[in-house]
Amino acid sequence: MSKKRGAKPKGLPLFGRGKEQTQFLEALKLYEGKSYKKSIKILDGVLKKDSHFVDALALKGLDLLSTGEKTEASSLIKNALSKIEGTTASPICCHVLGIYMRTSKNYAESAKWFHASLNNGSNNMQIYRDLASLESQIGDFKGALVSRKKYWESFPGYRSNWTSLAIAQDMNGEHQQAVNTLTQFEKLVEGKIGDSELYEHNECLLYKNDILYRAAGDNKGKLVNAMSNLKAIEPSVYDKYDLLELKASIHMKMGELKEASKVYRMLIKRNPDNFTYYRLLEISLGIHGDNNLRKTLYEKLQKFYPRSEPPKFMPLTFTENVDELETKLEEYVRPQLARGVPATFCNVKPLYRNRRSIVAPLLEKIVSNYFKELNPTNDPLPYIWTCYYLAQHYLFMKDFQKSQDFIDKAIKHTPTLVELYIFKGRVLKHLGLLDEAAETLERGRKLDLQDRFINTKTVKYYLRAKNIEKAVEIASLFTKNDESVNGVKDLHQVEAAWFIIEQAEAYYKLYRDSERKLKEYLNEMSTKKSAEKEENNKNGTDETGENFIRVLKNYEWQVNKYCGLSLKRFYAISKIYQQFEDDQMDFHSYCMRKGTPRAYVDMLKWGKTIYTQPIYVRAMKGAFKIYNKLYNDSKNLNENEQIENLVEKVMQEHSKKSKKENSVLNKRKEEEKKTVIAYPESDDKDPYGIDLVKSNSPMDAFMEQFYENYNRQAKEQERDYEFEFDYQYSNGKLALCLSALSKYTKYGHNSGLIGAMTIVLLLATKEDTKFDTIAKKVALKGCESIIEKFPVHERDNSDFDWLDFFQKNFDYHNLHALLFLHQYKVVESSRTKELILNELANKEPLIQNTVLQYEI
Repeated sequence: MSKKRGAKPKGLPLFGRGKEQTQFLEALKLYEGKSYKKSIKILDGVLKKDSHFVDALALKGLDLLSTGEKTEASSLIKNALSKIEGTTASPICCHVLGIYMRTSKNYAESAKWFHASLNNGSNNMQIYRDLASLESQIGDFKGALVSRKKYWESFPGYRSNWTSLAIAQDMNGEHQQAVNTLTQFEKLVEGKIGDSELYEHNECLLYKNDILYRAAGDNKGKLVNAMSNLKAIEPSVYDKYDLLELKASIHMKMGELKEASKVYRMLIKRNPDNFTYYRLLEISLGIHGDNNLRKTLYEKLQKFYPRSEPPKFMPLTFTENVDELETKLEEYVRPQLARGVPATFCNVKPLYRNRRSIVAPLLEKIVSNYFKELNPTNDPLPYIWTCYYLAQHYLFMKDFQKSQDFIDKAIKHTPTLVELYIFKGRVLKHLGLLDEAAETLERGRKLDLQDRFINTKTVKYYLRAKNIEKAVEIASLFTKNDESVNGVKDLHQVEAAWFIIEQAEAYYKLYRDSERKLKEYLNEMSTKKSAEKEENNKNGTDETGENFIRVLKNYEWQVNKYCGLSLKRFYAISKIYQQFEDDQMDFHSYCMRKGTPRAYVDMLKWGKTIYTQPIYVRAMKGAFKIYNKLYNDSKNLNENEQIENLVEKVMQEHSKKSKKENSVLNKRKEEEKKTVIAYPESDDKDPYGIDLVKSNSPMDAFMEQFYENYNRQAKEQERDYEFEFDYQYSNGKLALCLSALSKYTKYGHNSGLIGAMTIVLLLATKEDTKFDTIAKKVALKGCESIIEKFPVHERDNSDFDWLDFFQKNFDYHNLHALLFLHQYKVVESSRTKELILNELANKEPLIQNTVLQYEI
């Protein structure tokens, strides 16, 4: 850690290095001028005379890093660090090391060396600015406040320094100090602000009021102060929406509902299509629970805003009388269908979700009756979009056949409308016909070759159908393919996460398919009669053995290739999100210069949720499936020992043939590499991800690349505790499994899964399991308290029927819970499989196919 300011400088250049020091300073100037090669040339001469000159070693490492020679740079920096005791180097050396660490994205180490540079006597006050950015990046806002204040004291003539200091104070909870800082600067610049600075001034004024509002809480006196400030700055504020929203919020907190309602009416007048304003208007008027008054309100608002959606839609969410509701629904839906509005179903979809039992049959009746009135020839537009609506309706109701019938009618009537093919593909997807769905999207895509949306949709459908080659071909129509045979590299460069995650999952499916085929083939070969081999030996040939080698090599390569590529793509998602985190670094100074404090604070809040975003979590779970399987396979090496012996024996008997097949396979690998490589060859020595698959500690690799970041940011109520349980179980940490189960009982609503998790955890505490003894005792004690009257005493009773207990006490119709039990094999697999098959009978074909192929 850094030492106190004013401490005696250490690590200064040794006496007798005058000439070398001069040359070093010359090399430093060349580095600052980006003449890296010239700088290196001078440093080589210095190091030739004195190889222990730490400053020169560090600067040369930084020069090499700037030229892209990362390996040599790292070696030099390690050499330099080995010669430094603690942080007792010269201020310049420490600064250089700090810049190197920052460029290498090792922000915590960079901050340490910047601190060291200042503590060792550096007078370069610009270091405080860089240090503040680094401390903000690593979340050390206390340190950032100190650095911001030091820099502000040195350069008080810049507005950005005042703003950055106020933000640092705000981040540390020093709200009044932040307000004072901003107020002080406002007084200094009063009457001196130019036209180009007015917007920045407006942002800072709103930011100050936002601080006042947040600091006020429910304190009426402070809220009055915030309101007074808001009225005072109103003439200088450009963002009228935000100003009015703040004003309404303050009125609501102060209990001034009448004043708040006036403000919300002003907001509705400005934007009559914002549903939120209408809901808040109801609350401010105190009529949220009175449907009659709400009805009267919206009747009046419809007269004021006849072309707006909310006044017409909102009564549909609370009208109880069925006849009245039917009339209002008809008045809302029929005009849209008559005008040919494609989004009619989307507009009423919230009603389907929240009032399905009442609304769905009424809308089916209304739209079906309207459809009967239409003539395909005389009413082409209403006819098409009514068919489209009914197709969407029946898909929502899981009546796939009727949905398909109506979309087919629409396509027959107008076969050139792209949207119809997109929806038909969706219906076919739910029917489990993924290949047919992709082909349908392809027919739609060919109707409009310049439409990126239909291109993207088609790519997704081909990936889900495991036709990766076709998907890449279509995606490559809209990518830059200057230096590669397809668009895979460009899609990674532009961080197209939607494509990468879909491709990762497609590769995973192909991996599981190939693995199953390999096992089936090996089992088939192991049962071949020895008589066939003897006959081949008599004839002097062994076609069976030769063919076995060829097919076996092909299957093995497919398994490794698809597994590696799937993991490689999941890793790519992790890299993208790590890049998102690193990209914040630039904004710690940029937002200060541009005067956008509110946007900066929003970015900081977003930065705390990067690794909990849906696509990252999806990639993490996908990678865990692979790593967990690799880990379990490594523990169960004897399962396929007979098959492995067969493979080894055949390989020995046909060693020459095996070498020949290896040669053929290597050529094929080189050809295929061009189609799958995602990064420049200089940056990626493992395009197939084989090294990732061969990791000696898969769970450690998973933790470092995925789980660590997720665990750092995920909030308790947002975590996926089933995943937590799986992960900790694989790591052998039963106490943490118990913690995950306990939290799930608090936040989860799936009683079946709670029962399944408890059974798995209890049976893991048996004496013959390979878990830690103390962890077993903790978990056993926890199982007694998680579920009341749970038969913990039956743990060692081999005759106790746990599946029967599960069926009698929990929701055994829950497919998720049954799959969980089947995965852990704590009860007889055939029985859980039978229950799963019974539940699948009630599911849509897509779910059935997925579970049958990849779950059981």
